[in-house]
Amino acid sequence: MARGRYLGRIPLRTLPPELAERYLLEWHPRRLALEPGSFPQLSSPAIFGNELPLEVEIGAGTGEFALSLAEADPAANYLALELSNRSAHWAAWLAAEAGLPNLKVLRADFKLVGPLLPAAGWRRAYLHFPDPQHKPADAKRIIFNQGFLDAMARALQPGGELSVVSDAPAFFLQMLELAEGDGRFAKAHPERYLEGFEPEVKSRFQQIWERKGRTPRQFVLTRL
Repeated sequence: MARGRYLGRIPLRTLPPELAERYLLEWHPRRLALEPGSFPQLSSPAIFGNELPLEVEIGAGTGEFALSLAEADPAANYLALELSNRSAHWAAWLAAEAGLPNLKVLRADFKLVGPLLPAAGWRRAYLHFPDPQHKPADAKRIIFNQGFLDAMARALQPGGELSVVSDAPAFFLQMLELAEGDGRFAKAHPERYLEGFEPEVKSRFQQIWERKGRTPRQFVLTRL
């Protein structure tokens, strides 16, 4: 079910320099690891140059969901963070074609940007359809762990929300159980989790897996 097997089907769309400068940030992992202080914070003032609320999608894929959020809410900023080169460039093309001033794409490894997370700087974060673990070697790619919850507890403002969606049942329950044991968060819904996920615009990967008969589940956490 790994998303990576579909990346080869995505054409590589390289942005012209003038559009890349406006819509695409590319942060090299080695430099991020060795010189994190040379990069700006992941905050609205540092990335967008204003004080609007910031929402971040982690693992944004080709950007359809982040684009729909930015179009629907011009009074907030949206950062689409994606590791894959092909997906990040595709998402940046979507942002450029829409001409949205409140959407940027960051090509970076989320596991390396921890030092750049602002304290209480995000209104909402989204982790939708992260890769589950199929074999032991996949463990290093898993994003949702205790360290991830620590990062969200720092970055989200009080009352801010984290949305988590997956269509891998066992993996989803693992993430849910870990979240339920963290007293810094409370669920934003009375149900243990929400069955199905029906945003106005579905991502490319959600559509792929729903055609294969997978039903997504969601839980939303509120930062206390």
